[in-house]
Amino acid sequence: MVYNYVKIAWRNLVKYKLFSLINIIGLSLAIPSALMALIQIVNYYEYDNFHQDEDRIVRVITDERQTDGTLTNWASSPVPLATYAKKNLAGIENATTLVREFDWTLSNGIKTKNSKAIYTDLAFFQLFNFPLETGSYPIEPNTIVLTQETARWFFNNTNPVGKILEHPKLGNFKIVGVLKPFNPQKTQFRTDVFVPLADYGVNHNRQNNWAELNAHTFLKLASRTTTVNLTEQLAKTSNTINGLIHVPTGKKLYFKAQNLTDISPAKEVLKNDPYIQDTRSIAINFAFQLIILLLASLNYINLTLARSMNRSREVGVRKVAGATKSQLVFQFLIESVLVSYIALSFGLGILWLIKNYLHVSWLTWDIDHLGYLILIFFGFNLLLGLFAGASPSLILSSFQPITVLKGSGTPASFGKIGFRKSLIVVQFTIALVYLFFIGHAYHQINYMANDNENYHRHHILNINLPANSYQPFAADLNALKDIQTIGYTSLTFGNKPTPTTIKTLQSDLAYSTFYYAADHNFIQNMGLRFVAGTNLVHSHGEQASPLVVVNQKAVEKLALGSDQEAIGKLVTLQDTLSATIIGVVANFCHYDYERKIEPVVFQYNPSLFKVMCLQTNPASDRLSIETELQNLWHKRHPRQEMNFSWFDTDLYERYFPRHEMQLMSLEGMVIFVIAILGLIGILTYSLEKRAKEIGIRKVIGATTFAIIQLMAKDFIKLLAIATTLAIPIGIAIGVYMNTYFVFNNGLSYWTMSWLLLVVVGVALGAIGYFSRVAAQTNPAKTLKMD
Repeated sequence: MVYNYVKIAWRNLVKYKLFSLINIIGLSLAIPSALMALIQIVNYYEYDNFHQDEDRIVRVITDERQTDGTLTNWASSPVPLATYAKKNLAGIENATTLVREFDWTLSNGIKTKNSKAIYTDLAFFQLFNFPLETGSYPIEPNTIVLTQETARWFFNNTNPVGKILEHPKLGNFKIVGVLKPFNPQKTQFRTDVFVPLADYGVNHNRQNNWAELNAHTFLKLASRTTTVNLTEQLAKTSNTINGLIHVPTGKKLYFKAQNLTDISPAKEVLKNDPYIQDTRSIAINFAFQLIILLLASLNYINLTLARSMNRSREVGVRKVAGATKSQLVFQFLIESVLVSYIALSFGLGILWLIKNYLHVSWLTWDIDHLGYLILIFFGFNLLLGLFAGASPSLILSSFQPITVLKGSGTPASFGKIGFRKSLIVVQFTIALVYLFFIGHAYHQINYMANDNENYHRHHILNINLPANSYQPFAADLNALKDIQTIGYTSLTFGNKPTPTTIKTLQSDLAYSTFYYAADHNFIQNMGLRFVAGTNLVHSHGEQASPLVVVNQKAVEKLALGSDQEAIGKLVTLQDTLSATIIGVVANFCHYDYERKIEPVVFQYNPSLFKVMCLQTNPASDRLSIETELQNLWHKRHPRQEMNFSWFDTDLYERYFPRHEMQLMSLEGMVIFVIAILGLIGILTYSLEKRAKEIGIRKVIGATTFAIIQLMAKDFIKLLAIATTLAIPIGIAIGVYMNTYFVFNNGLSYWTMSWLLLVVVGVALGAIGYFSRVAAQTNPAKTLKMD
């Protein structure tokens, strides 16, 4: 019986080729977004499943109760807890502590990376499976281990072991090892660098602080110790541990054990639980992905009901022949499920293309239990087919045979306007708003990636200065016709600079400021705009200059009056160095477009120079410049590779997430295509319903153009409503997005207009095409229709 139903369903798909094709295209375009969400959900259940004895590893979480009874649940715990637990609790085989810092900054001179760091000890690498590619684990102070991705970012394919990276506050760190590759999307321990826990104690003076819950404690239990047993021990020692909090806080800490396998996905929301998704957030994110699929499913319903006139006689004949309503419902559900599985095959092909050509950092494709995932795909697709087919099957199977066989049946409807036309408005509004959002995002990202207004970035080549003398190499460069100006700086723009303090008098309150060691030519090469005073004085000496250039924000913070009044006034840097302001530059974005404007100070200080900044001839060929510079470099430094990069290329790679933008654009295109398919569905429905009317109008003399106008008028109204709703929403979204960027390029109304023109143009083209086809139909043929 099922075979016969499938055969009939296939025949109907072949018979109504246009409707079948539209349904399959719509669902196949929408399915990949839901499948990607399902892959991520499966991945959340596979977090940290690659560690040995994972079933014996637990994390200690904390309930913090204030004196007023307020309870806060933390995923973290105090730094000393691991050592205390291993020493005082029974059944603990090993213990480790880790502290995360998300705003670490490392630099090799020319390249600076805003990094994620984990402070931890050797026991961490004994509990968790992060093997080394080369070198050793960090034990000694000021040593680090890099992930392979970070090592390649700084040093390409060169072995980095033994090299130095600098932290702007904490000084130099020696690289002692590089980890083997691992998938960061399958673990909560995502990082760029591992640092000895001893350095955390030295740098932060918090290693024995029991009041702060800034660490994560992991314990490996002995073979016969259970999580329940450990939780009971932790409960009994709570009073003792609370007594170790030296400064009275009025709060009590209560600890309990959580199995490693229960961490992800989180059943409850815990504070300080990075990279862990809770079940509620997963459900909300998945619901957003289902919106696209829902729109495609509603299109299926629209198209199926639009051809209900053609199916009504079939239903009447089958009912007269003895078919029950349940059999008809089953028949129509088989059709919708068949369409969904055909769409799944195409959707999987699209998913494969996304996997291989869109390398989005937050997406993972590495799933361990592939069999379960396949079952989930097929089960989910079955539910999709049943959902899409439920409404049409119930409506079509409810036709009365006497009515339809007499020819008095009418297509299924939800009212004069109702659901169908409202859906067109909703679909096009969503499509336009999403495309406006993408347009605003692209406009801002493109501005950040190519902006040459805050400072010059084109035709600038940065070279990492060698450890020994660089003056002979600089002298060689001065003789090259392609090099216009040579400047020096401690750090290139686009990276977080070294913070320092600035104040007017020794007794005044010091303000945080960003510091650049630079010379006259660097500021000139960057094209900074002076609003008062002059540039730094030309100098080739070895001593730091007592003259500085500041930005307008520094003048404002120090209350020095107007920009012109600030010239000649004394300031104090780092509480000790007295300097005179000789120039004020306009505020500019030097490292982060989202950050608020902070004071900036430029000082000639050659001992801190690390980058040579070359202004090149705009007409010169970059490859020839690189070749010429490398030849000169190797003559002066034969044992050292020249580390260099073009400034505009660096900043473009930093600010333009190409693959993420491609994925967003793809989703926007999918929503747009689904909206067009919905329009085609309602067009087909309307034109089919009014076929005889069109024939009568042609017989009495109506022209094709007049009929097209008549048929298109209602749909143009729907597009006008959608446009009227979408434009203010799109503008509001753009204004809201720009609030996150101190430096932004405003709203691109031209981009919005172009996107609106494309969407409305395609929609009007579809309306015109189908209306013209209907208007040119032979009236003799349509008037003979039963």
